[in-house]
Amino acid sequence: MSRLVAYALIAAALAGAGLTAGGADAQPLPTPSAQLQGTFHMTGSVTVAENIRGERVGDVAQRTWTFAPLCPTGPCATVQLIRQRATGTDTLVLHAVGPTAYAGKGRFYAPLRCTGRIYRPGQAVPFKITVQVSATAPSVTGTVVTAITAAYVNQSRLNLTPCIGVLGHDSAAYIGQLVG
Repeated sequence: MSRLVAYALIAAALAGAGLTAGGADAQPLPTPSAQLQGTFHMTGSVTVAENIRGERVGDVAQRTWTFAPLCPTGPCATVQLIRQRATGTDTLVLHAVGPTAYAGKGRFYAPLRCTGRIYRPGQAVPFKITVQVSATAPSVTGTVVTAITAAYVNQSRLNLTPCIGVLGHDSAAYIGQLVG
């Protein structure tokens, strides 16, 4: 699949779900309508890439995201997300912000070169994830989520090195299907 086609599919899915790369506009509601659980195969496209080495708008990535509800039964207002990245894994808690939407914030650390030395961690990368349910199906235990759209937004990065430099920011849009 070409980058342009993948980006168009992701943008259309996000628009149809009422999401943009900036996130959901829903007011907090306590009860989701379906259980968000399991492993999702995610296809993402970079929508913003300012001063991020090796990343360009339109780049496409294949990732795995795994959701685990944080309540014993039924649709859960909080879920844990384990999100694969190119160089690591993030774990964060998402909270329901509507009957079909979740949002959460996290932070990861990335290396940064300063005066010929690589600092690990050299930069802190705060981010926000929004997830919108786009398809559900009945199951033995109730209704489960089978497809999602999502947005990742990093608006700024924090330099943890002694050097002065301009750090970038990035965003991406995703579509995903339940695989297990």
